[in-house]
Amino acid sequence: MSERPKYMRVSLLHGVLRTVAQAAALVAFGLMLLCRPVAGGAATDAAPAGDLEVKAAFVLNFIRLVNWSDVAGEANYRELPVCACFKSDFFTAVRSAAAGKPVGNRSIVFRIEPAPDVRRCRVLLVDQAHYQSARQVLGAIRDSPILTVGNGAGLLDGGGMFELIVQDSKVQFDVCLEAIRRSGLDVSARLLHLSRNLRTGGNGAD
Repeated sequence: MSERPKYMRVSLLHGVLRTVAQAAALVAFGLMLLCRPVAGGAATDAAPAGDLEVKAAFVLNFIRLVNWSDVAGEANYRELPVCACFKSDFFTAVRSAAAGKPVGNRSIVFRIEPAPDVRRCRVLLVDQAHYQSARQVLGAIRDSPILTVGNGAGLLDGGGMFELIVQDSKVQFDVCLEAIRRSGLDVSARLLHLSRNLRTGGNGAD
């Protein structure tokens, strides 16, 4: 008997499992948006410890809601590397939140990479204090399948994809659709529609 039907069944099963996992992540993420207020009042970029924990949980959901299997050669890797050019409280909070939590069948590893590239990085975290110095890096990787997430407003202007802010005592996020398009990453459309502001034009950054 041909092995093709068996292969197709396995492929279909993997697709179903991925869809179920993403649906569960979206439900959990939606509940978090509704039920996780943080300390504070009006919009701010400040990041007390409680805010960072919530932002770290957001980042973990962002990672889970990317279809990594669509990235060429990704099936060959058992680790999903999350990087930062500089160590920060934001990077440390995400690392703590992700401890022991896989993405599909891959474990998340964390690296400090002053010059991250597609061979050693799949997610780049940038703290607001480092936005200016990260502009060159963002320009160098803008056409690469690397998810870029910033802590505070302003990363989108430099070519980033997601930026986390606090408004009305809740962590929210803005998205640059053009930056995602340039990267070639398949990000859940439902996740994008949960954003506070979905920027559809510029800045990729040109």
